[in-house]
Amino acid sequence: MAKKNSSLHLLIDSLNEVLADVQGKQPLKSCEVELNDLDVVAIRKKFDLSQLEFSKQFGFSLRTLQQWEQGRRRPHGAARILLKVIDYAPHVVEEVLH
Repeated sequence: MAKKNSSLHLLIDSLNEVLADVQGKQPLKSCEVELNDLDVVAIRKKFDLSQLEFSKQFGFSLRTLQQWEQGRRRPHGAARILLKVIDYAPHVVEEVLH
């Protein structure tokens, strides 16, 4: 229950920051994140999962995962960020998804 409360407080604090920005009281904080190339195969192999298992576990299309791994396409946007989190802190993703 404490975890839900802390998440709720974090959400409320974030919304208050947005409101203060909209009202012109305080500009939003910003930060830059540099995302280097991802080795999708290496990330998947860390979990010792097949392409099908990995795609199901983390919500990716199997075809899209195959295209990333074969270099025909590159992950971008939310998928790229999710892959970085999976690589860096897989326990966080597991906790959120289950």
